[in-house]
Amino acid sequence: MSDEEVLDKLYRYHTSWVIMAERLMPAFYPMTAEDIVQEIYLKIYQELRINKLSFTNVIIDDHPNYAIMYTKIRNEIADMMRSDKPSSPIKTDITDEEEESAAAFYEKVDGVIENFQWFHKKLFKLYSKEFRSIRKLSKATKISYKTVFKTVKECKEEIKKKINGK
Repeated sequence: MSDEEVLDKLYRYHTSWVIMAERLMPAFYPMTAEDIVQEIYLKIYQELRINKLSFTNVIIDDHPNYAIMYTKIRNEIADMMRSDKPSSPIKTDITDEEEESAAAFYEKVDGVIENFQWFHKKLFKLYSKEFRSIRKLSKATKISYKTVFKTVKECKEEIKKKINGK
């Protein structure tokens, strides 16, 4: 069975997938269920192309595997919500003293980071400045999730220890 045929069989149940995504999504989420399902189609197509996913797992007895679709939709929503965490409201009445103390704090943090071993320093800078997600950083650098998680955790603990003087 070709990749296009697999997607065609999945698309026949498109309304079911959209309803499933709507039920899993929080009401305030800005993305539509339709967008989520389209992302899933793209991911399945890519996974079929690189043989990461077999069509026999997606289509069983000429019907789509609901468990795989449910899992993929749930994971996609969770990943998007993790990466789109709302930031705290911006405070507009910041005084010069507060701005200076924040700058001094970030200077201290940067000083602590500069004293890390090169691997810890590079990985933590990538995490804090660019990725903000351990899973995405792990995927981009091809370093195991466990290693990235442990390194970032150790760096955060070291920063807290040095800043708080403990």
